[in-house]
Amino acid sequence: MNPILKVAFTANLFEWYEFSLTAFMALEIGRLFFPATDDKAALMLSFTVFASSYLARPVGSVFFGYFSHRRGTGSALRWSMVGMAVPAALISFLPTYESIGSVATALLLGLKIIQGFCAGGELPLTGYFVSLNTPRKYRGIYCAVSVASGFFGMLLASGVVLALPHAASLLSPYTSMGPAKFVPDAWRWPFLICIPLSVFVYLTRTSMNDGQRRRKRALPRQRPVAPLLQAFSLVAFMEIVIYSLFVWMPAYLHAYLGVSKSDAGTTNTIALLAFSASMIGAGYLARFVDATVLVFSGVSLISVACAPLFIALQNASLLALISVQVAFGILASCVVGVIFVVLPDLFRDNWGSFGMVVTYSVATAMFGGTAPIVCAYLISATQVLIAPALYILATGMVATPVACSLMRRRGRWPTASNGDILTPTLETR
Repeated sequence: MNPILKVAFTANLFEWYEFSLTAFMALEIGRLFFPATDDKAALMLSFTVFASSYLARPVGSVFFGYFSHRRGTGSALRWSMVGMAVPAALISFLPTYESIGSVATALLLGLKIIQGFCAGGELPLTGYFVSLNTPRKYRGIYCAVSVASGFFGMLLASGVVLALPHAASLLSPYTSMGPAKFVPDAWRWPFLICIPLSVFVYLTRTSMNDGQRRRKRALPRQRPVAPLLQAFSLVAFMEIVIYSLFVWMPAYLHAYLGVSKSDAGTTNTIALLAFSASMIGAGYLARFVDATVLVFSGVSLISVACAPLFIALQNASLLALISVQVAFGILASCVVGVIFVVLPDLFRDNWGSFGMVVTYSVATAMFGGTAPIVCAYLISATQVLIAPALYILATGMVATPVACSLMRRRGRWPTASNGDILTPTLETR
């Protein structure tokens, strides 16, 4: 397999697998690591821990952005992988609130904050690397794969959580006899999978040659604010869509609409499959249609269609739930699938990878990790079950003009004989 494609395929696989576990198992985590309470309160407390891990991302993005500039992208991504893997593995060995009280909550919170710090530069740094090291012909699809890798991880987490009750039920007759009595509690199993998965991703990244990636370059003289604001608005909208419509959706269906946990997990898994496939399709389509056109189409369509689709979820049959969530996936793929084609072009001749990493991580921390809490709060405050759609619409009204302006003034860059994109202001200055 092409080394760049291997990096793209594993770009965000581990991060999203572990973070998705925290979201998909939010109810169990809320019951295990907080005082006994009702399900909705347990969800709120669990997603508070989930959101807190994102507060450390901006600091981590500055650290790993600078580390990448000094030591190379490969080294930065390998160390960030280690920093995410160790806390994820340790979560599987944590005692619960029943055993040691609030100390268990504090330990969980500390491990998630360390993970958030180390995840700060993970996806934007990899996306920037893939985007600027891929021939233009394959740029869209490679960037789509790098983003879709996170949803492969989310899909893996969804499948593991969906299979967990069945696996625990099959093994329960044997857990009290012989060596099987030492098998850990079922909720720990998905986190134990983090160990081999992190080793696989780390070994993949050893193929990244730092000597080839580091280039001596002076910092650009002009560093305008406009690219930062444009990227921030697009990423904020995208993260709210992802976390509201895919990460938080199973909890929403189960806790607020009364859908069984099994059906909520099944429909979300199908939606993630459609979402991942659609992202690859959007990346391929970017060979023929400018990526900014796809982003503008996706942002505007999601903004308009979100409320009607949320209304369709109310009292829907299983087939209707699947149809609505698949529709969400197809619309969102137009933005998410090509975002790393659009964003690097905003920063290539001004802020470089540092601007990309920091802007992406700050927007994700502010609007991505907090989206489930905001959605739950809006429903609680308004007693309107489609309130999350109004949140998406509000941010879409900001992101749509930005996407339109980028579409109107899309530039072209020449390519070298090997297909890499030339940027004279950075490479020859």
